[in-house]
Amino acid sequence: MSLIRIASMIVVLTLVGRLLGFFRSVYVSELYGTGMEADAFNIAATIPLTLFLVVPGAINAVLIPTMRGLMEKKQPTDGLYHKMLGIVLAVFGLVAVMGVVFAKEVAGLFGLTGVKLDLTADMLQWMWPSAVFIGLAGLWTSMCNAHQHFFTPTLGTVANGAIVIGSMYFLVPVYGPQGLAIATTLGYLAAMVTMLPTLHRFGYRHRLSFSFQKDEALAGMGERVVPILIGAVVAQATTFLERGFAESVGTGTISALANANQIVQMPMAIFVGAFTLPLFPLLATHVKRGEMTEMKLILQKGLAYLFILLVPVTVGLTLYAEPIIRLAFERGAFDELSVSMTAWALPFYALGLYALGARDLLTRAFYALENTRTPVTIGIVGIGVYIAANWLLIPHLGHGGIALAQALSAFSQAALLFVLLWRAVGVPVKASFLWTMVKTLLACAIMGGGIILLDPWLSQLPIWIYLIIGVAIGMLLYGAALIVMREPLVAELLQKVRKRSIPSGGQS
Repeated sequence: MSLIRIASMIVVLTLVGRLLGFFRSVYVSELYGTGMEADAFNIAATIPLTLFLVVPGAINAVLIPTMRGLMEKKQPTDGLYHKMLGIVLAVFGLVAVMGVVFAKEVAGLFGLTGVKLDLTADMLQWMWPSAVFIGLAGLWTSMCNAHQHFFTPTLGTVANGAIVIGSMYFLVPVYGPQGLAIATTLGYLAAMVTMLPTLHRFGYRHRLSFSFQKDEALAGMGERVVPILIGAVVAQATTFLERGFAESVGTGTISALANANQIVQMPMAIFVGAFTLPLFPLLATHVKRGEMTEMKLILQKGLAYLFILLVPVTVGLTLYAEPIIRLAFERGAFDELSVSMTAWALPFYALGLYALGARDLLTRAFYALENTRTPVTIGIVGIGVYIAANWLLIPHLGHGGIALAQALSAFSQAALLFVLLWRAVGVPVKASFLWTMVKTLLACAIMGGGIILLDPWLSQLPIWIYLIIGVAIGMLLYGAALIVMREPLVAELLQKVRKRSIPSGGQS
C-alpha cells in the first residue's frame, strides 16, 4: 500500500474520530460552559489523555524497530509479544491502582482547593482504570503498525469517540459530572477492544510471559525505553504546566484553552498522524538496512507534506477564529464571554501547528536511529522555553500568552532537532524543500489576501454559510496558486487522486 493511500485512510478515520471528540467537547460546553464543572473535567481528563498521547507513542518507538529487525531476520515475534504483554499489564495495573488511591493528591498538584478539588479527584478515580486499557491499546497498536497495518488502530479512535458520546448522553443525566468521567474510561476500553480481531488474524495469542533472562531483543528495548518514556512525558509536560498557569489566571481559562486546543488538535491529529504513523516503520527499516539516503528522502517528503497542509490551516484558523468558535460552541451555557475567551487563544495555538508536527516527525527520525537521548534533552529545553515564555507573555496577553508559549516552545524544539539531525546524518533536506516552503508561503499570502478582501461581503451571510464559502474560496485560491507555481508535491497528489478515480483499464 502506497504512502499516499495509507495517509488518506488515516486522514479519513482520524477525521471521523476527531469530529466525535469535537462533538464531545461541544456537549460538555453546552452543559457547563466554561464553569467549574467543565474546568474539573478538563483537568481530570488530562491524565488519561496524556497517557493516551504518551504511552502508544513510547511503546511504538521502542517496539517497532525491534520488531522490524526480527522480521528482517525471519525470526518469530510472538515470544517478545508475550513478554511485553506481561510487562504492560503489570506496570499499568499498578499505575491504575495507585492512581485511584491517590486521586485527591494528584488533583491537588494542579493547585485546586475546595469543591473543585473534590470534584476533580472524584472524576480521576473513575478515569484511572483507563490506564490499563491505554497501555494495552499502545502495545496492540505497535504490533499492528510493525506489520504495516494502520487501519484497525486508527479505527480505535472512532470507536473511542462514538462510545464516549453515547455513554455521556445516557450517564450524565444519572450521575451528573461524574458521568463524563465514566464515559471517558469506557471510550478507552472501546479503543483497546477494537484491535483484538486484527491481532488474532496476525496469529498472536494473549499469553503472559515473565521469562526475561537472556532475551537480547528485550534487553535492547530496555536500554531505550526509559529515555523514550522520559522524552514522551517531557513532550506532554506542557499540558500539565498549562493547567497550572491557566488556574492562576482565573476560572474558565482552563476550559477556554481546552476548547481552543480541541479545534487545533483536529488538523494536528489528522495530518501529523497521517504521515508520522506510516513513515516511522519505513524510517526504521531504512536505518536497519543502512539506507540513509532513502531515509532522508522519506523524512523530507514528510516534512514537506506537513508544511503544505498545516501552514494554510494556521492562516485559516487565525482569520476565522471567532466565527469558528461561535459556530462550534455558542449554545447553552457557552455564552459571549466563553466565545471571546476561547477565540482569543485559538490563533496563538494555531501558530505552533507546523512546529508541533515537524517536532514529532523529527523525534521519530531519532528513534529510528535508536537515539533516544537527544529528543529527551531537547524536550527539557522546550519546557524551559515554555515556562520562560509564559512568565513573559501572560502579563501582556493573558491566557493567550499560555497558548503562544506552547507555539514558541514547539518551534524551539523543532529547530534544535533539525540542527542536531543535520549533524548526525548530514543535510536532512534538499534545496527542493526550501522551494516548497517559499511556494507554500506565497500561496498562503494569496489565500489570506483573498479572504480579507471578500470578508466584508461574506460576513453578511449566516455564519455557517459564511464559513463554508470562505473556507472553500481560500482552498481554491491556495490550491490554484500552488498549481500555477508548479509545486511537484501538489502534482503528485493530484496524479494519485486521478489514478484512484479511474477504473483499472479505463481511459481519461
